[in-house]
Amino acid sequence: MTELTDRYLFAATRSLPAAQREELSRDLAERIADTIDARIEAGASTPDTAERDALVELGHPAALAATYSDRPLMLIGPRYYLIWKRLLVFLESFVPVTVAAVAAFGMVIGGAGWEVIGQAVGIAITVAVQLAFWVTLVFAFIERYGASTGTDVDEALSWTPDQLPQLPEVRRPHRRADLIAALVWLAIAAGFVVWQQFGAVWIDGERTDVPLLDPALWSFWLPYLLVLLALEAAFAVWIYRSDWNWANAAVNVVLNAAFAIPAVWLFVEGRLLSPEFVELVQPHLDADAQWVLSVIFVAAVVGVCAWDCIDGIIKAAKGGGRGTLDFPGNRSVRSQSQV
Repeated sequence: MTELTDRYLFAATRSLPAAQREELSRDLAERIADTIDARIEAGASTPDTAERDALVELGHPAALAATYSDRPLMLIGPRYYLIWKRLLVFLESFVPVTVAAVAAFGMVIGGAGWEVIGQAVGIAITVAVQLAFWVTLVFAFIERYGASTGTDVDEALSWTPDQLPQLPEVRRPHRRADLIAALVWLAIAAGFVVWQQFGAVWIDGERTDVPLLDPALWSFWLPYLLVLLALEAAFAVWIYRSDWNWANAAVNVVLNAAFAIPAVWLFVEGRLLSPEFVELVQPHLDADAQWVLSVIFVAAVVGVCAWDCIDGIIKAAKGGGRGTLDFPGNRSVRSQSQV
């Protein structure tokens, strides 16, 4: 088998449970080999093009996997299921959030208080449900009453073997970019902690000497934060060298908790921001605005840290990075080491 066939097997089996993945990979590999031989013997393809032609003949790997795994694509119908799924995921990824953000902005301008958060969440959920319903209804109507044009899934999605995903590798190129981005971000964060101490507030276009964070925190908490950022940098390098596993995911949870818990506690206690900064901004904010900003800050800290923890756990569960799947022909170093 060549890399093109390996990529097809990976695309067809990556969403299946491990128990089904190996069997389906083996069956598909045999079917692809038989199709290649049959096309060459019949003169339908040359030896150079037989593999690509065989994959085109088999069709979209997701649709083929559904027929093998007793999971028929029948919510809408096999003809339009993948098109419906792609469109729905695309729309749901940004439409509800965008509508909720615009609505929340309008309510804040209109003088709404902290209740804007609950209303925005309700709007986002309502839009998401309505979007799913109407998109599904339109596709169901097309499926049942639309004229048959003979267009199949591959034609509608313009699928070709060139769109097959690359095989997962233990040393994937994106991991170096992830490492560089993490180190740059941590360096910026550490630089900001020091820089803000010399003034982070502008009045009438001129920078003042008012710090953002309380200078009293330099007695312990700000040095603690700088040490924590250094540990995060070392952890990012470690992940680059060793990849994700359950131990690393646990360390990631500890590091996030070590940041989130003190940050939220100091903020709630009123010890995080400098008194000078609070004195400057407080006259411009009423009680409701202060409450909304407080909730947003706490939710942002907890949400970002929780997301990072979940992301690490998911990567560990998948075997590292974006996940390394075992299937016949997988050329990844990890797969070969397990043979």
